[in-house]
Amino acid sequence: TTPPVLITTGDSGPKVTGNQLTLTYTDASNLDAVNTAAASAFVVSSAGNAAISVNSVAVSGKTVTLTLSRVVTSAETVTVSYTKP
Repeated sequence: TTPPVLITTGDSGPKVTGNQLTLTYTDASNLDAVNTAAASAFVVSSAGNAAISVNSVAVSGKTVTLTLSRVVTSAETVTVSYTKP
């Protein structure tokens, strides 16, 4: 089985809107919406800004949406990492 690959460029690249971080993957099928990773598997940071924690994870089709603990401003650059539980 080939793992899904995160789309990093273009219209489907990662996006932050308010406190929602959306990640879209290229996958031959949809991601598993029932068996999602825990919020603690994701780490989101923004250098020099207030800490960001991940409150929840939702999966729909090929998209993973992380609900963050705070709104991210347009001037911030965030980094996200994932550790397989």
